[in-house]
Amino acid sequence: MTTIKDVASKAGVSTATVSRIINGKGEASPETIKKVMKIVEELSYRPSSVAKSLSKRESNLIALLIPNLNNPFFSELVQEIEHAANKKGYQIYLCNSEDDRQKVEYYLETMMDLYVAGAIINSLHVTEEDLSVLEQRNISTVTIDRAHFSHQYSAFEVDHVKGSYIATEHLIKSCNCTNFLFISGPKDEKSSNDRYKGYLNALNAFNGTHVKRLYGNFDIESGYVAIKNYLEENNYQEINGIVSSNDAMALGAIRAFKDKGINIPDEIKIIGYDNTNNGRYSVPRLSSVSQFNSKTAEMIITEIDHLKNIKKNRETFEISPELITRESTTTNK
Repeated sequence: MTTIKDVASKAGVSTATVSRIINGKGEASPETIKKVMKIVEELSYRPSSVAKSLSKRESNLIALLIPNLNNPFFSELVQEIEHAANKKGYQIYLCNSEDDRQKVEYYLETMMDLYVAGAIINSLHVTEEDLSVLEQRNISTVTIDRAHFSHQYSAFEVDHVKGSYIATEHLIKSCNCTNFLFISGPKDEKSSNDRYKGYLNALNAFNGTHVKRLYGNFDIESGYVAIKNYLEENNYQEINGIVSSNDAMALGAIRAFKDKGINIPDEIKIIGYDNTNNGRYSVPRLSSVSQFNSKTAEMIITEIDHLKNIKKNRETFEISPELITRESTTTNK
């Protein structure tokens, strides 16, 4: 790959002179400018966007910090946000923290080193002090969903209590379910606890019976293992409804039931959360709760763009989940 040194060497000038010429700053004779630009064309040299951002102390990068890519929800979220960012002329710098504080610290430092235009934060391992440091470096921040504290910066918050409530209400009122399992994420995960709260609120409101809370890690395998272990120790006929904290664990649960010859939805009905593509095409197709979509992604990028260019006041955007019903909660005929 051609570098600025290659151009400078062939033109017989310094790299600083080449940099000034290709950035339109002149400071060279017309003959030198013509010669350098001809060599740039001949060698098909393209200036590094990172180098340009370092020299100008600004870039068109928006950092997106996510907890992992094991959960299909996050990979789909990345796609939606990247698409929305590209339409406004931004590029995404993806930061997969794997829910590790050391990785979070590394990415926060790198965001500042790259002079990113903004940062979209989806992590339980980011503090208010972290956000403050980014803002002091003129990096506009937006948190989405997983922030476990209130703060003075812009945020997109999903009402997960409501989301799980309407999921449970659907199973009780439309599917005649009475006895329930709840497949939860980790005990200390706020969004999972909010979903558990909404589930319990609906059970109390409509006289449903809570049998047990099972724990997973938001991936398919943990949902499979949770149900497999439950079936080894309990009679599955004691339950007829399952609310899962996300689609991935719900799909794992469906596989575990199938392995035991238990039919979904004829014997047990199950609903997920996130409305991911996998759930739309599973067998049976998974009922779920939708939280983020392409419109939300566009709102997030627009907020970053406005914070950067208009210096608007910070806002908290409340996202209201929607119920999506499919085959996994089909009512008995």
